[in-house]
Amino acid sequence: MKNVIAIFMILGFVNTAIGQATDSFRFSDKSSNMEVEVPEYVGQHYLGQEFTKKFYAVKEQYVYTPEGTATTPYPASVTEKPSIYNSLKKLDKYYKKQLKKGHANEQEVKENLSKVLAVGYSIRYENTTTLEKMLWKTKDITEIEKIFTKKIVLN
Repeated sequence: MKNVIAIFMILGFVNTAIGQATDSFRFSDKSSNMEVEVPEYVGQHYLGQEFTKKFYAVKEQYVYTPEGTATTPYPASVTEKPSIYNSLKKLDKYYKKQLKKGHANEQEVKENLSKVLAVGYSIRYENTTTLEKMLWKTKDITEIEKIFTKKIVLN
């Protein structure tokens, strides 16, 4: 059993390394697990309940609040892989503005945002160091969109 796990880990690292060397990234698609129960206090997303669930699932993957201690009874939230999570939030704002200004239709925005959120959810526990550095350096939102929609491939 340990050998099988070791082989899969090696294949995963090799697959990630090959994808990163060719300026595209390949990861396994884990977006089928995005169904979560959203608490009532969470506000409705501008694209509807489906995207409220997806964003909540992504947020649960990236943001957590550690246990309180004697010195910090109310600790702040911690974001893991902040360059990826913040890029997802930037893309959401970008799509909302595009929709509001009439530069994109709702169906187009739903398709793009759905793909971006699936990618964000799927890559949470992957080796994404190179991708994070690329996102950290990229300030242009259209380049960030290209990275999530064209350079990252989910298997």
